Amino acid sequence: MEPLLQLNWSDDNGHTWSDTRLMPLGKKGEYRKRVIARRLGSGRDRVFRIRCSEPIKIVIIEGLLE
Repeated sequence: MEPLLQLNWSDDNGHTWSDTRLMPLGKKGEYRKRVIARRLGSGRDRVFRIRCSEPIKIVIIEGLLE
């Protein structure tokens, strides 16, 4: 089974969270897989929570917010 990245966000400093958005991380050996989350809306002082469905190493190389 392909591991999934679980993304949530909070606009009230982590008291409540959005619904989980699941994004596939790619199959084993697919090292150059890019995960892009679009249409996240807007929020002031937004906090993000990232989890993985499998116990694997995840490296975040870049994050861009516009």
